[in-house]
Amino acid sequence: MPEGAVYCPNCGTPVKGVEKKDLSADSIAGPIRLGLIGTLLSVTILIMSSPLMADLYFIPSFLSTIAVTYFSRTKRLKDAVIIAMTTYLFTEAINAGLVLGMLYVEQQKLSSLYGDYIPSLIDVLMYSISPITAIIAGYIGFKLAPEKREELYAYTREGGFGPTLLYRLRGDLKKFKYVLFGSYRVE
Repeated sequence: MPEGAVYCPNCGTPVKGVEKKDLSADSIAGPIRLGLIGTLLSVTILIMSSPLMADLYFIPSFLSTIAVTYFSRTKRLKDAVIIAMTTYLFTEAINAGLVLGMLYVEQQKLSSLYGDYIPSLIDVLMYSISPITAIIAGYIGFKLAPEKREELYAYTREGGFGPTLLYRLRGDLKKFKYVLFGSYRVE
């Protein structure tokens, strides 16, 4: 059977082709973009709470993941978990970079930051369950999101899938959200 054939060359019956699903960059770019917005929100919470000298553990990432997942109205749990994992991963990396960068600029040792500090059982548990809370935050944000979700339609052309068409855009806030996330075109 020739590759890409629509009809059998011997008998002329239509051939059902096997549809191949590929993970394109567009399908994962949206959740990663939302995860980076969650990271920005989480780092903002961390910086605003640093004068209080409170160790918030995973709480800023947890809250920002729920907020971003809720307001983005993700349709799939997989996307919500990608948003959560991206938020947690980048928040931890930025937080570690800020602490180590501060020590580098001040030419201090890491031990000078902690002094005689001995981790408690709460510290060990909170940092250990952080990856689990990422999945929980994605699930909670997905379940809390309103059921009325915008429908996205894609049309097929010869070269593959075309740009996404949006419908029912109402309100300035909703248009701003789509402009911010890069999927709304002003005509």
